[in-house]
Amino acid sequence: MKSMAYSTIGTLFRIVCLYYVVTNAYEIRLFAIRTYGRVIHEFDPWFNFRATKYLAENGWTKFFRWFDYKVWYPLGRPVGTTIYPGMQILSVSLWKVLNWFQAISLNDVCVFVPAWLGATSSLWLGLLTAEASGSNHAGVIAAAIYAIIPAHIMRSVGGGYDNESVAMDCMCATFYFWIRSIRGKGSWKIGVLTGLAYVFFFSWLSTTRARLT
Repeated sequence: MKSMAYSTIGTLFRIVCLYYVVTNAYEIRLFAIRTYGRVIHEFDPWFNFRATKYLAENGWTKFFRWFDYKVWYPLGRPVGTTIYPGMQILSVSLWKVLNWFQAISLNDVCVFVPAWLGATSSLWLGLLTAEASGSNHAGVIAAAIYAIIPAHIMRSVGGGYDNESVAMDCMCATFYFWIRSIRGKGSWKIGVLTGLAYVFFFSWLSTTRARLT
C-alpha cells in the first residue's frame, strides 16, 4: 500500500515537472513576440508566410501550380514545385480550426506556430527518452534540457516561421512512436501512429518530388 502511494506521488510529481518544462519552453520562445510584437522576422520566415498566405487565399491546386514572377528576377520561381509545403498546410489547417472557436489572423498563427511546436517537441523528446532508457526520471530531465538548448530555441522562437520548428516536433514524435511500437504484444496500434507521424514528416519532401517529376 505504501509503495503504491509513493508510486502515485512520483507519477504526479513527474507530470507537474513536465507541465512546468513545457510551459516554460513556450514562455522562453515568446521573448521576441513580447519584445517586438506579433511579427515575422528573418528572410526565410517571410517567404514562408507569403507562401502560406497564397495557399490560404488560393487553395491547394493553385498553390502547387504557383509560379512566382516576383522572385529570382528575371527568371521567377515555380514555388509550388520547389517548396516543402508541410508547414504551410499545417498552419492553414490550424488557422481554420482555431477560427471555429476564436477569430485569429493567419499572421498570428504563423508567428506562434514555432513556439507551439517548440514546446511540444520537448514533451515528445521526454517521452522518447523515457521509453528508450526505461527511466521516467530520465525523460523529465531530457525534456528539461531540450527545452532550453540554444540551438533548438533559435529555430523555434516565436516569429521565426521556418521549417525546422515543425520538422523537429514531427521527428521526435516519429521516433517516440517507433520505439514505443516495438515494446511488445499489443503495440500494433502505436505502429499505426508511427506510420502516420512518419508520413506527415516526409510528405513535404515526397510531395515536392512528385510534383517535379
